[in-house]
Amino acid sequence: MNRFNIPLVAEGLTAYAIERRNGWERHQSEETPTWMERWRFWTDAILQGMARLEAQVPDPKWMEEFDRELEQVGGSAATIPASLQLQRGTIQNLRNFVTALEDTGDDHRRQINVVWELLEDMASHLPWASRNNRLDLARDEAERSLVRITAQMPIRFTRILLGGDAGPHRESGFVSGSVTSMEAVKHTAVYQDAVRKYPEVSSWPALCTVYVGADMRIPSRAADASSFDLEIMNRAGDSFIARSGVCRLGGFYQMTIAVGAKIELAAEYPSSIQYPFLQGEHPLMPGDLEIHERIGSEDGWISFCLDVLADETAVFGRQLSNEDGDTYVQAYTSCNEHTGEVDGTLDIVVRSSGGDEWFSCTLIPETRAALKEKMDIFCMEQYGERLPGQDQDNCPPSQMELSM
Repeated sequence: MNRFNIPLVAEGLTAYAIERRNGWERHQSEETPTWMERWRFWTDAILQGMARLEAQVPDPKWMEEFDRELEQVGGSAATIPASLQLQRGTIQNLRNFVTALEDTGDDHRRQINVVWELLEDMASHLPWASRNNRLDLARDEAERSLVRITAQMPIRFTRILLGGDAGPHRESGFVSGSVTSMEAVKHTAVYQDAVRKYPEVSSWPALCTVYVGADMRIPSRAADASSFDLEIMNRAGDSFIARSGVCRLGGFYQMTIAVGAKIELAAEYPSSIQYPFLQGEHPLMPGDLEIHERIGSEDGWISFCLDVLADETAVFGRQLSNEDGDTYVQAYTSCNEHTGEVDGTLDIVVRSSGGDEWFSCTLIPETRAALKEKMDIFCMEQYGERLPGQDQDNCPPSQMELSM
């Protein structure tokens, strides 16, 4: 394959570490690794990653040479800086590495982040930052790659805007999960940082919007964003919500938070999203729903997309779609892949050009039982397999009346 010149990268990163070691001393916290430890970690991780992408076994001699050269140089200032040609070759191979990692389609963000951190460090070192070696281009490409991959992750998060778009005191940021109440906002780093930064502000207008990544059609199956996800999102800023794959779930939730008001325990405010509940005069019956598609299996649940055939006002209490077709309804529910039991909650999404709006409603036991058999028949017809919990000896499935 030979996408990378690994010996050249080892030479370039070793030369860079030597230059930094003999450069100006930089302050660092006692709790963090030393700069020497960071340069060694970055170099080792990148060389090993390149080798594995090339289906090679990493050569321990690369890091042995790195350690030997750093030890030989010691504190001497008489070092020869890397040539422009060596800088260009090293950085081009780092660019190729980032591209190859993203092209795998897997989540290699940790490895890409190592490259980004190294390039950020290089940008603070004038002999590498001030020459025509395409360092800025490589750093921007690594950052964009991290943002693209993160937007395609099945994660749930909330954007919090404090102070309003035009206010004199404005702060915004992303937090994990669904944050839609005043008390929940108070526990976020976004709010607490704003209070510390602007102690003169006595109350904060807040706007919360819940999002999900990966174009999730069943956001209740999404996981709350991790600290690493949030690190990438907050570096990108508000532009992250415009990335392909990011969908709005709920909001906008508006509130005004008085500074100094009592904050309840965060444990009383779970991060799982709660959709507004819909209920009309009549419950959803088996004939009101048809299986449209099996979405997939995740966390022990097999998810299905359903067509709603009922009168929306009668079963939901309001008309959700319109005849023009620019606003339409989709429904989702799941069955447990261990027991075959259908979830008692139906997720309803109203899709329109202005964004998606999510609701929920309850399925009565009669409807859940009929949906279970419909799902089983659908899986047999489409995939030749039965749902879990069905009697495998009774095939084909019974043809009970499903249009009640």
